[in-house]
Amino acid sequence: MTFIVNIRDRRQITLPSDILNRLDLSVGDSLSIQIKKQELIIKPIREQAMDTLKTIQKVFQKAKIGEGEVQKAGRELRRKLSEEMYER
Repeated sequence: MTFIVNIRDRRQITLPSDILNRLDLSVGDSLSIQIKKQELIIKPIREQAMDTLKTIQKVFQKAKIGEGEVQKAGRELRRKLSEEMYER
């Protein structure tokens, strides 16, 4: 589906409500804009975050590191950082 939008005086564009509804976007959401050749590729930021999380999960699975181990390491790191901050 193709949508046509106009560039306004302050270099702004308005996204049609059909786009916002289809992508579950609302005012205040962030978008990533990439330029590839002569095309703009616009993606919601949450897609990038989800892609990153999926990559991290794959790395942990490949390394055979379970969620419990990650949580335990995170708690230990927070404890050490807290001790360092409050010992000074």
